[in-house]
Amino acid sequence: MKKPGRDPRRLPGGQHGIPRDVVERNQRERLIAAMAEVCAELGYAAVAVADITRQASVSTASFYKQFGDKHACLLASFEGLFGRLLEGVEEACEIERERDAKVKAGIRVAAELLASDTPTARLLTVEIVAGGAEGVRLQHAAIERLAELSGEDWAIIAAMVALVARRVVNGEGLTAAELERCISL
Repeated sequence: MKKPGRDPRRLPGGQHGIPRDVVERNQRERLIAAMAEVCAELGYAAVAVADITRQASVSTASFYKQFGDKHACLLASFEGLFGRLLEGVEEACEIERERDAKVKAGIRVAAELLASDTPTARLLTVEIVAGGAEGVRLQHAAIERLAELSGEDWAIIAAMVALVARRVVNGEGLTAAELERCISL
């Protein structure tokens, strides 16, 4: 959980003149980050809405304006965090011309992001499965999108996701070289 002190993502309280939509977007981003952080610490099953709101420094009322329940927050968190990962992978792939170079560039970006942000890696690979059939469908759709982008077989991308999940659960680091080996199998 976050340590006491000023959260740089948090907007000033009270009368500040910031438009309501900006405040709500900021709260949503903080709730998504908080969901990943508390899931990494407690596991999705043990997370309560109060844990998420405390981590995000957002009121319970604000949480329920954004999400119907913690399950909806989990699914939205997956979509938001995967969207950021996908943006980075797509940007890396656009720079390269050859297929192999595109795949390696995408893997490198994904590995760097996931290695530097364990809560995101855990939510995308482990905790989303606790979201039931809907969570699994989201994860499979993400794997499908990565497979389309890289030109790789779905099963190879799924193996990469499984490797990331294994590393995250074991508290181990992740390297692009390990993910690249999945492709060369």
